[in-house]
Amino acid sequence: MRLTGPADANAVVFDPETAELTVERAGTTLVTPSELPVEKLARQLHGVDWTDAAVSVGNATEVAEDYALPKGKARERTHRAVERTVTYDHPGADGVVEVDLRVAAEGVAVRYRVTGTAMEIHTGDETTLSLPRDTVSWLTPFDTAHEASARQQPIVETDGAYCTPGLFRVDDEWLLLAEAGADGDYATARLEAEASGPEMTFGLPQTQMNAHFPLETPWRVAVTGTLADVVESTLVTDLVADSEIDDDWVDPGRVAWSWWSESDSPDDFDRQREYIDYAADRGWEYVLVDAGWPRRRSEMPDLIDYAADRGVDVLLWTHWTDVNTESKRAERLPTWAEWGAAGIKVDFMDADDQGRLQFYDDLAEAAAAHELLVNFHGSVVPTGLQRRYPHVMTYEGVMGAEYYKWSTVTPEHNCTLPFTRNVVGPMDYTPVTFSADAAGTTPGHELALSVVFESPLQHFADSIDEYAARPEAEGFLEAVPAAWDETRLAGGYPGVEATVARRDGEQWFLGSITAGPQRIVTVDCSFLGAGDADPDEAWTANVVRDEGDGTLESEAWTVTGAEALDVVVPENGGFAARFER
Repeated sequence: MRLTGPADANAVVFDPETAELTVERAGTTLVTPSELPVEKLARQLHGVDWTDAAVSVGNATEVAEDYALPKGKARERTHRAVERTVTYDHPGADGVVEVDLRVAAEGVAVRYRVTGTAMEIHTGDETTLSLPRDTVSWLTPFDTAHEASARQQPIVETDGAYCTPGLFRVDDEWLLLAEAGADGDYATARLEAEASGPEMTFGLPQTQMNAHFPLETPWRVAVTGTLADVVESTLVTDLVADSEIDDDWVDPGRVAWSWWSESDSPDDFDRQREYIDYAADRGWEYVLVDAGWPRRRSEMPDLIDYAADRGVDVLLWTHWTDVNTESKRAERLPTWAEWGAAGIKVDFMDADDQGRLQFYDDLAEAAAAHELLVNFHGSVVPTGLQRRYPHVMTYEGVMGAEYYKWSTVTPEHNCTLPFTRNVVGPMDYTPVTFSADAAGTTPGHELALSVVFESPLQHFADSIDEYAARPEAEGFLEAVPAAWDETRLAGGYPGVEATVARRDGEQWFLGSITAGPQRIVTVDCSFLGAGDADPDEAWTANVVRDEGDGTLESEAWTVTGAEALDVVVPENGGFAARFER
């Protein structure tokens, strides 16, 4: 059976009798024949021999969805795909095992559904995909906080557990393995590899799960194509069902945040008022009051009122154990909402098992009832649930700028994230840290992260004094938004360079970061001629770049969508640009 997606870009070859899956794109085999775990699901959950099953193949159906989100790399989204279901009906089993195969223009996905009465304990599907032996991988060693750097290595040298997503180059094609829709009915996966062969298994935590029937696993996802196809993809979110929550109150925005630069400041409400005043002057939407504020709990309503009078909303930090039961949530969430808080940053979950994912679901639903935005910190990597829960704004699940406080973050790490972690969902990296002593990057690199990294709550980590001391950066951060209508990869390669263009209304913003020696970054400006735009129309590019000695300079250049922009970038440098007609 061969299933081909829109524009004939991707194809799945599936043998219903052996349950072997192959993935092809543009004549290149990205996933070599891989047996899907129908046998395991049949034996474990139904206690039957899958080889006795009657196999039926459903008709191919078209998937056509258009939906909107108030945030992310694209507000308006279109999902077109072709889907087919293969059903295994086992004699003696009260139910069936179904394999859903979906092929879209930007990748393929597979999931399993088990119906009927079956075993209540489940240890996971363990989908294993075989890749060509000459594949090159970019994989991040696994830890429960998902805070490590990716390593580039041949796939035959991988061994151990790695965070999702994983990036792979097969000849001239690219493949990103991820998952979609992992919630409290399941657990989140890690990619497991053995040195004996080029295989990637979607493994789960070493804990058993309670199987709720009908059981539906998360989607196992392969985003395919060019690097631009991967970076611009919304496939992980597309695969999650639409929200039933009214999102009129959900507003993305930029956040002033004092903890990174002044860790003892969250309970200094005079200092917090200075951050509120600065945010108001810049037009930033939020201030985050981080760990430590409960020591002055009685004064928080007055601080929130102070911010509201200046057009700024307040986000409050909380440890996840403060809201991990229904009674705690019933006590705290309505109180914070009554004070006027706009949302919460929930920290230190640091686990991937089913029980912790049930906490994510419970908190998201309770927060929605009180119209509180949510930032999951110390978290799993997102799997598209920000579509189901539009008020869930961002997740950490990344080695971000906080590491400058006790370690470092390399330029190579920054230049890999746009091709890996940030593809699958928002990333609370907390960028633009000019004053980090441990940073190996330039001010131009740091400023560019405000565009290169996507997060609907974009926490600018440095102190307001550092921003005020750099008027070129301050002006750019006044203008740059935190949600986008369109995203384009304008150039780059994992670990070397990432140049990302994003559109908000009639304006384009661009960030470019590099790792390694000084160079000239050539930006193809064809994104300015996207859609109905005239490629020969003139735009003003307001570029903020490194001048030298840790300073920035701002220049205005004229460019069209038919031209390229050449910018000299120093070692580990970067630049940011704003394009106006």
